[in-house]
Amino acid sequence: MVKVAVADLRGRFKSIDRSRIEATVRRSVRELFARARVKTFVGIIAQRRARAELKKLAPETALDPAVEAEPEKTRV
Repeated sequence: MVKVAVADLRGRFKSIDRSRIEATVRRSVRELFARARVKTFVGIIAQRRARAELKKLAPETALDPAVEAEPEKTRV
């Protein structure tokens, strides 16, 4: 779950270090698993949360319209 999200986000945020991306995804996964009753979509939601957080750090996303099309927050 984490590996797939990191691989996808790594392709999107080339200027951010892989270890930072992985730490962000892992933190989101841990937070969601701790309080989710249904764990089916934890990976997808964690990836979206991590993408929103990393978007604030990466300068290249300001020019990428595909990143802007994604919702910033998803509630469980």
